[in-house]
Amino acid sequence: MPIETLKMNLPKFLDNHPQLIYLDNNHTLNNAKIKIKDNHLTFKGENEFFVVINNYNQEKVIDLTVSKNQTLRVNLLIYNSKAINLNFNIYVEDNARLTLYTNFTSSRKAKLSISRNFFLKDNAYLRSLNAITYNGNLELNDNFFLVGLNAKLEVEQLNIGSKENVYKIKQQAFHQEKSTLSTINNNLITTDMAKMDYKVIGSIAKGKEFSKCSQNNKGIMLSNESEIAVEPTLFIDEYNVEANHGAAIGQIDELQLYYLLSRGLSETEAKGLIISGYTNPFINKVENVFLQKQLIQRISRLI
Repeated sequence: MPIETLKMNLPKFLDNHPQLIYLDNNHTLNNAKIKIKDNHLTFKGENEFFVVINNYNQEKVIDLTVSKNQTLRVNLLIYNSKAINLNFNIYVEDNARLTLYTNFTSSRKAKLSISRNFFLKDNAYLRSLNAITYNGNLELNDNFFLVGLNAKLEVEQLNIGSKENVYKIKQQAFHQEKSTLSTINNNLITTDMAKMDYKVIGSIAKGKEFSKCSQNNKGIMLSNESEIAVEPTLFIDEYNVEANHGAAIGQIDELQLYYLLSRGLSETEAKGLIISGYTNPFINKVENVFLQKQLIQRISRLI
């Protein structure tokens, strides 16, 4: 497949981008000059990369490694139009900092199953930003292993479901060293007949004192036919730690809506303002302006 054909599957701003890695079942386009061997990508040097995966269905695990002392942003853009299974191992080495933005997109209704294992070493920092506006059935299993001293994890996830799409999500944070920190924030919106099933688990092993584990789940259902189920769970085997979790799921608050209407807003404007309280905090964390614009357009079409 010539490079010009590959570009047809890419956002326009990625044409000839110097830090682009493109993978499909038949081709690899590696503008970033990152060493790729047996599906293993090791990032060094530049501070931002784009990894595009287009209908890439492999039994092999895709390994991504952020080298020691590196500070990087990696934008993982997953496109598919057929049933796909993907498995990742992502390593954040000692003193490395990674911001990973993942966007899940389907050009037609399809099933996507993804399993990702993250390993955070000493003083490693991971911010995982997940934008889920997927058309089809999505199964996402994210496992975060905080194996290094002072490892820090922040997860921010925005999931907007529409039509009859189904989302089955499992997030697990395993604190396997002292003084580790994990924070998971999920903002969930459903409309039409969409269904979401979330399992959010935090585990602090015995002896891993001074660790902190926090979960916050907010969901709003914009139709009576849609569903959001969240099961937050903590497994704590150590006393000298901090841990909390919570879930607030429901429809638009009538009192809040009434207050906004009394201030002169139309019902559409009032509902839009309430919904923006779920979407805007996430959008503002997306640092790349092109990806931010792309996400805003997608959200506008769905809601």
